[in-house]
Amino acid sequence: MTTTQPRFSMPVAFFFLLRLNRSLMVAILAGAAAFAAAAGAARALWMTTAAWLLAVGGFSLDFWADRDLDFEGPRAEVRHNPLSDDSLAPDTGLTFSVACLAASFGLMVVIIPLALPAWLLILAVILGLAAHRFETPLARAFTLGLLQGLYVLMGGMAGRLSPGLWLLAGVFFFAMFGGRGMIDIRDFPQDQATRVQTLPKRYGIRRTARFTAVCLLISFALSLAAYATGEFAPIYLYLDLVFVVVGLVCAWLFATRPSPRLAYTLTLVFMMGTGMVICLAMVLGSI
Repeated sequence: MTTTQPRFSMPVAFFFLLRLNRSLMVAILAGAAAFAAAAGAARALWMTTAAWLLAVGGFSLDFWADRDLDFEGPRAEVRHNPLSDDSLAPDTGLTFSVACLAASFGLMVVIIPLALPAWLLILAVILGLAAHRFETPLARAFTLGLLQGLYVLMGGMAGRLSPGLWLLAGVFFFAMFGGRGMIDIRDFPQDQATRVQTLPKRYGIRRTARFTAVCLLISFALSLAAYATGEFAPIYLYLDLVFVVVGLVCAWLFATRPSPRLAYTLTLVFMMGTGMVICLAMVLGSI
C-alpha cells in the first residue's frame, strides 16, 4: 500500500480510533438495557463501560481490517482512518483494539459474568467482520442489526431479561438492519469509487430506500409491543410515540425521495437522535 504524509497527530489519531459518534451510542444502549433489567444503577454503569470498551475495540479493529480500503479515493476523506495513512502504525491500532477488548472481557468476568454469552456472540461477529466474512450487502446489514440487538440483550443479562427487553432488542435489530440502507445511500458517492459492496450498488437507491422503510415500520411496531407487555411506566409510551412519529416522517421522506444528502440528514436526526430517545424511554420507563 502506498502512503502519503500522515494527516493526524498521534492524539488526534487515537481520538479517531475511539469512534465516539458510534461507540458512545452503543454504550448507552447496553447501559439503558441493564437499568431496564433492574440491574441497579452501579451495575448499569459498569455495563455501560464494558460495552463502550467492547465497541471501541470492535470499531478500531474494523479500522485495522479496512486500512487498505479506506485509503482508496474519496472514502479516505470520510472515514478518517488513522491506520490507512500511517498516522498510527497498523500494529499500534491492533494492539489498542486488543487492549480494549481484553479490558471489556475482564470487566464482564469480574462484575457481570452472566452476560458473557452475549459478549462472546458480539465478539464473534466483530471478528467475522474483521476477517471479511460478511461482505455481501445483506450480510453487512444483518450484522449491523444483530450487533445492536445483542448489545440490548447483553445489557439485559445484567439483570432480568424480560419479554419487553427481547422486543426492544428486536427494535434495534430492525432499526439498524434497515438503517444500513440509509448509511449506504448516504455514502453512495464515496463508495462508488471503491470495491465495497453496498445495498444501493447491488439493488439500486429506490429499492434500498423501500427496504429501509419496511424495516423501520417493523421496528416501530415492536417498540409499541414492548410497552404492551406492561413492564414500562407511561413515560415510556410518551417518549416512544416521539420515536414512532418522527421515525414515520423520516421513513416516508426517505422512501419517497431518497438521496445521499437526505440520508445524511436523516442519519443524524433519526438514527442518532431518536435512538437516544428510545434509550431514555427505557430508563425513565423503568423507574
